[in-house]
Amino acid sequence: MKLTQQLHRVNLPKLCIALLLTTAVISCQKELHFDKVPEKDHNLIIKFKPVVQYDSVPLVLGQTYKNYFKEDYTPTAFKFYVHGFKMINTDSGRTFELANDKYYLVDFADSASTEIKIAILPYVYNRISFTIGVDSARNVSGAQTDALDPAKGMFWTWTNGYIMAKLEGTSPKSPQSGKFEYHIGGFSGADNVIKEVELLFPYAQNLDLKPGKSSEMFVACDANDWFYNPWDIKIAVNPVITTPGPMAAQVAENYMKMFTVDSVSNER
Repeated sequence: MKLTQQLHRVNLPKLCIALLLTTAVISCQKELHFDKVPEKDHNLIIKFKPVVQYDSVPLVLGQTYKNYFKEDYTPTAFKFYVHGFKMINTDSGRTFELANDKYYLVDFADSASTEIKIAILPYVYNRISFTIGVDSARNVSGAQTDALDPAKGMFWTWTNGYIMAKLEGTSPKSPQSGKFEYHIGGFSGADNVIKEVELLFPYAQNLDLKPGKSSEMFVACDANDWFYNPWDIKIAVNPVITTPGPMAAQVAENYMKMFTVDSVSNER
């Protein structure tokens, strides 16, 4: 009997400590919480990439290439405005248009600007359309901000408005001290160079946007298309086009076909 009492005296403090620790752990577990993972503000990333020679060669600013007329040219600037994105399913006839008409300046000298993140209604799409340039209303709406800030170097005057797209560099074929400049703009009448393009996705590739998932789309932009089809634009003949007019309109008709959806990748 005395031995049992002695054992109880020895084990009781240990038992109390164990109970206290267990209670503390349970209490802590009740108070533990984890921060909610923030939801993305986009589910589609459009990645523009510069190319030449029918999309087969990556374009790097500062390197030399040949256009359709075998003229060597070294691009030092390649940029353009895009907005008004629409996702299209031609099988169902369904179109999703972005509610916010935000403008983006894709500048291949700034890699951060070549990725556009947008939120699209989950669905299956097989085409995309967007507008190249800046709508007429924005050209005459006073000082703009963000991508349309005149400090971006894509604005002439309130009379001529914005430069919708720009390709410039050097070429031994240029009679203008070896330089060429195509600053394409114009937003009214016959001088209007604002273009909307619709691109079909590669065969058997669809943009399959699912709730909680994201997708990527790669769009190739071929600089060589500025020079050819439907109009012949030779550096040796027209090295500088920097005002609205018939020549700018011709270049715009050429470059509106420079876009190709290269591939689509869906998160599973």
